[in-house]
Amino acid sequence: MRPAVVALAFVIGILAVTQASLAGPQAPAGETMLAQASPTVSADQAADLVRARSGGRILDVRRENGDRGPVYRVKVLLEGGRVRIYRVDANSGRILE
Repeated sequence: MRPAVVALAFVIGILAVTQASLAGPQAPAGETMLAQASPTVSADQAADLVRARSGGRILDVRRENGDRGPVYRVKVLLEGGRVRIYRVDANSGRILE
């Protein structure tokens, strides 16, 4: 009878560990974990897209959190000395403005 108890305890232990590992990462007590998807477009790719569209010189690229997800804010120096800000969707690569 004793080997049966040991075997049962072993199976219960394995099930507990398996269930905990399948549950995924846990947030500390009182905190909420937010899912953060990685953008599919890099900052360099966003700069290349804006450079091709505007023909200008890229001054700065920053990632921001927009209303609908991550965007890159790309600052460009245009011909004639004007500066323009473009926003590029970090997931699709679409130029928003």
